Amino acid sequence: MKATRQHEASGLGAATTGEQDFGTRIRAIRQARELTLEQVAELSSVSISTLSKIEKGQVSASFDTIARIASAFDYSLAELFTEELPHQPLTSGSIQGRRTYTLAGQGLTFTNPWFRYEVHAAELLVKGMIPVVMEIETRQLPPHDAWSQHAGEEFIYVLSGEVMLHTQLYAPLRLARGDSAYIDSTMRHTFVRLGDEAASLISICQTEKLDIEDLARGG
Repeated sequence: MKATRQHEASGLGAATTGEQDFGTRIRAIRQARELTLEQVAELSSVSISTLSKIEKGQVSASFDTIARIASAFDYSLAELFTEELPHQPLTSGSIQGRRTYTLAGQGLTFTNPWFRYEVHAAELLVKGMIPVVMEIETRQLPPHDAWSQHAGEEFIYVLSGEVMLHTQLYAPLRLARGDSAYIDSTMRHTFVRLGDEAASLISICQTEKLDIEDLARGG
């Protein structure tokens, strides 16, 4: 069972992406819930050692890890990085119409050693897709434990440059600007930038809920 929400006691502040700030935020939420590292590890499927290093600001949390931790606390990604949090739960069945937008440069951003992520439509807490713009910064294949593997399906469209899409079951696929791919996201996958030109893509992850437990670990 996931931890019960206690937004008022969580100590959340303005969103930041620094390792130390994020670690402090996670520790504050965990302590407000009176949870041990072992309990959070069980809820999130993130190892105790990784959680400890994140809280101490010793490592950068991947997108997937952030999503797992948010889900363990019963937070959406937007809630985890937002000071003002909703007090009434939302369910997709109660919503008949919706609209949101993300202005240029105002998405919810995350970084890790290989990619920079910008999540769009983050304020919409209940939706069937997660739209993410990714900048592929690495030209070296990320370690296997940093590859992405999550529920649902994913549409990938290259906005600039060239990338190599690596997947668990297929040979590497070279994608240039305007090319796209559609994959089963339960298959491990990641990206590598080709050449010196900046490379970016849009990744649209399909999921039945925003609090997806396994989002993009590395892409």
